[in-house]
Amino acid sequence: MTGFVLGWVLFTVLTFINPGETPLLAIAPGVIFAVMFGLILLYLSGERLIVCERGILVGSVAPGIRPYAIPYQQITPGSIAGVAGANRYLKEVGLQGQIAQSTLRASWWTKNGVHFVACSAEDARRGRRRFTLALDPIPRSIDGRWIWFAGTGRRPAGAAVEAIARAASAAGYAQLAQVALDRGVVELTGNPEDAARQLPGHPPVGRGGVR
Repeated sequence: MTGFVLGWVLFTVLTFINPGETPLLAIAPGVIFAVMFGLILLYLSGERLIVCERGILVGSVAPGIRPYAIPYQQITPGSIAGVAGANRYLKEVGLQGQIAQSTLRASWWTKNGVHFVACSAEDARRGRRRFTLALDPIPRSIDGRWIWFAGTGRRPAGAAVEAIARAASAAGYAQLAQVALDRGVVELTGNPEDAARQLPGHPPVGRGGVR
C-alpha cells in the first residue's frame, strides 16, 4: 500500500513541474493517477486462496474477475507444500523478472503461500475463455502437469495447508490430506538449485532458469 501511495505522490509532483495552463489541467493528472493506482491496488488486493468443500479457489475476486476453481481430485497427492519466504518463490523457480503466469500468483510482497501441482489454468477456468489465456504456462511438473502457487496473505502457510487437508479429507481424499500435513511448511532459500528439493513436483532448475 505504501508503495502505491508513494508512486501516486511522485507522479502528481512531476505534473506540477510543468503544470497545465488552467487549475483543472494542473490537478487532472493527479486525479487520473489516483484512479489508475486505485484500480491496480483493487485488483492486486483481491488475490485469494479460498478453501471450499470440493476444491480450492485461486486468484482474484475483484469485480468482474472469477478465480480459478481446482477440485481436490485434480491436485497431485504429495505435491502440496506450505511456503514461507514466498517472496523468494519466483527467484527459486527461475522465473524472476519474467512475464506473469496464470498459475503463479506471487508478488514481491508475498510472504506466505501454498505450492501444488494440479490441472491446467484452462481447465480451472471451467470452460470460460479469458484475456489471461496468453499467460497460461506450459506443463512443467515432473509428471507433466501444471505447477501452481497461491499467496495466503497474512494467513500463515501452515494454517492454509491444514484447512485444505481438513476439507480434502472430508471430501474423501485422505491421502492428499495426510501427505500435505506430513510435509508441512518449507522456508524457501531463493536458490534455484533447491527448487526440486523444496517444492514437490518441481523439475530441477539451472542457473539460467527452468530446464
